[in-house]
Amino acid sequence: MKPLAVTFITVALLASPLVAADRLSDKDVKVLVDRIDEGRSRFKDALDDKIKKEVLRGPSGEVDVDKFLDDFKDNIERLRDRIKPEYAASAEAQAVLRQASQIDNFFHRQPAGTKGESEWNRLAGDLKTLATAYSAPFPLPENAPVRRLGDREVATALETFSKSTGGLKKTLDDELKRDATVDKTTRESLLNAVDELSKDAKTLRSRITDGKPGSAEAEALLSHATRFETTLKGRQAAGANSAWTGLAKHLQTVATAFGLSWPSGRPAH
Repeated sequence: MKPLAVTFITVALLASPLVAADRLSDKDVKVLVDRIDEGRSRFKDALDDKIKKEVLRGPSGEVDVDKFLDDFKDNIERLRDRIKPEYAASAEAQAVLRQASQIDNFFHRQPAGTKGESEWNRLAGDLKTLATAYSAPFPLPENAPVRRLGDREVATALETFSKSTGGLKKTLDDELKRDATVDKTTRESLLNAVDELSKDAKTLRSRITDGKPGSAEAEALLSHATRFETTLKGRQAAGANSAWTGLAKHLQTVATAFGLSWPSGRPAH
């Protein structure tokens, strides 16, 4: 067995496994927002009427509780309506999470057993799930980024990656043929690895466009890509390395969508 083949197998065995987050599809997020709206309604009904009529004073000035709750309802509805295949509604999600964080902070200052607290605690669980879908914590810290990659954005990145592997494969084939230290078996093994990456990307894209979970498929794609990149960097193949650098940005999109870092191969959270 040639040194390159040994290196490739060794990297495959020693590479740390990736652990992807369970990414919510666009449809899943809409269902979640509907559930949040229902929970908001139950929470408001459970609140003491005296609290609803209060005007609270905080760092940003006076807050009319009843109007604040109406705004919260409007922001939730706006989030649900704005989520589209071409728009993930990150700004709208940030508005919901920011208001929800203020409510959460309010209850943390109240005596245990305050009316509406139990309903809020249940709602807060769904809000935390929403925050996770938008790569944010809950409660939301000041100036924390809130961003989600929609189904179409991730699917487009995967399609572009898959289609572009043909150029990478041709360049790599040409360069390996000119390298006298690389035998036919090793060359074909590396070229087959490129084909497998394309296949992995197509499989994941299909699941995303069908609204199915794809965390395992994302793990497979990025794990294989990490191994391939490590092997490729060890070769004198400038053209293939350059082509791979161009492809890696699409893998970064996938990694971000599933809560993974790229190219380190470690969970991002």
